[in-house]
Amino acid sequence: MILKSFELSKINLEKNNYFLLYGENEGFKNDVIKKIFEEKIQENPYRYEEDEIFNNKESFFNKVLSKSFFEEKKIIIISRVTERIKELIEEIIDKQVEDIKIILNSGILEKKSKLRNFFEKNKKTICIPFYNDNAQTLNVIINNFFKSKKIPVSQQSINLLIGRCRGDRKNLQNELNKIENYSKNKKILI
Repeated sequence: MILKSFELSKINLEKNNYFLLYGENEGFKNDVIKKIFEEKIQENPYRYEEDEIFNNKESFFNKVLSKSFFEEKKIIIISRVTERIKELIEEIIDKQVEDIKIILNSGILEKKSKLRNFFEKNKKTICIPFYNDNAQTLNVIINNFFKSKKIPVSQQSINLLIGRCRGDRKNLQNELNKIENYSKNKKILI
């Protein structure tokens, strides 16, 4: 099933277990992983890169299939995902593993991508594209940041920040973190 990034409130964590987040906006994807999965499920995620899984497939399957007395649910986040992971995910879905959330984080996937098509058409999976933010979205994020910190800011400075982040929230967050760290040490006017 396909969800747009503005439909994230429709995610039902009780019903859905397999998610593909793809696109070039890493900052937005990281925000969604943190706010929707990590904070709501309140379990520490297991983080893997696709290569790690294929280098030790048996260990990965043991982690997925084993139950623990200390964990109610498992969150597994796999980064840098490519087409290679499709068969592995199909195998996990076929085993009907419960109490596990698997989040695949991929870069840009073409429309012809077998992985993307599988997640878009399967009723047990959710596929969410993450495109670069536009200037209006970034402007709202920047204004909210400065209002919460009670720091006055000019529109010229906001435009400079928007230009520097090149449409990615991760870059914007880095810039805002620099400003916050600097403002803690000195009283600034931007």
